[in-house]
Amino acid sequence: MNTLNVGSLINQGALPPINSEQATALIIEHAKQFVNRVIEIRGNEKPPFLPAEYAKLKGIQSIIKADLGKTSGLLLRFQDGPVIKVNKNQNIARQNFSCAHEIGHILFSELKLENFLKSIEYRTYDPQAKIKARADARERLCDAAATELLMPESVFRKYLIGFGITIHAVERLSDIFQVSLRATVRRIAEINITPCIALVWQPLQRTNILNLVQCSGPERRLSYSPIHTKVKYPSVLHKALEKNIPVKCYKSFRIGKEIKRLEMESKGFGKDKFRCVVSLAFIK
Repeated sequence: MNTLNVGSLINQGALPPINSEQATALIIEHAKQFVNRVIEIRGNEKPPFLPAEYAKLKGIQSIIKADLGKTSGLLLRFQDGPVIKVNKNQNIARQNFSCAHEIGHILFSELKLENFLKSIEYRTYDPQAKIKARADARERLCDAAATELLMPESVFRKYLIGFGITIHAVERLSDIFQVSLRATVRRIAEINITPCIALVWQPLQRTNILNLVQCSGPERRLSYSPIHTKVKYPSVLHKALEKNIPVKCYKSFRIGKEIKRLEMESKGFGKDKFRCVVSLAFIK
């Protein structure tokens, strides 16, 4: 589906039958058009791309910071325009993504993607499982839109090329685009200049074990995972956790149906309970 199809499909008010990959491509393309509109209005493509810029153009009445407990964000629809609430207890990077995600829900509605969700069927007699599957699909689509809004592919690619795909670039890009390390490293893998797998490891409570909590690669259709998702002390990854220096090692990965041994670069980020290890494993 190309750029012209997005506007025409919105005007038609209905989507032809599409699969998950097409739905993702469609909402990303819609987000790209929205980004281009912001760039045209402001006259530059310098990051960050903050949700407030998009909210104003979508007629969102306000963005309210409130104590939402465990909830990250809410989209409230009123007659005079929607209101977004984000959790004030979360860091700014998380608030930015939560807000962009709620704007993603508006893009989702504009594309009438609920029709796509209704087509999702599973071989189960449990109606709750089907409801959950459709809700998960909706959230993934809104996450894809949020990623494009905050880290537009064309702009992010230019900065990534400038810095080079190394573990050193992760923190710099996170600061420039005002997004989390996790979102940044996932985007690096998606952009696919140099094919790599992005990983995040966190210490398991009251143990010396590092546990894999995030793993993504350049192609959505493939699954990516290291053979061992838990790493015992001592290890090269623990060295990265304990010191603020990059470390290198080799690790075996399952990529689709293949197993490959890849070079991996890692570094520790954050403090105290938020401390984690971020890794980039290079496929070629």
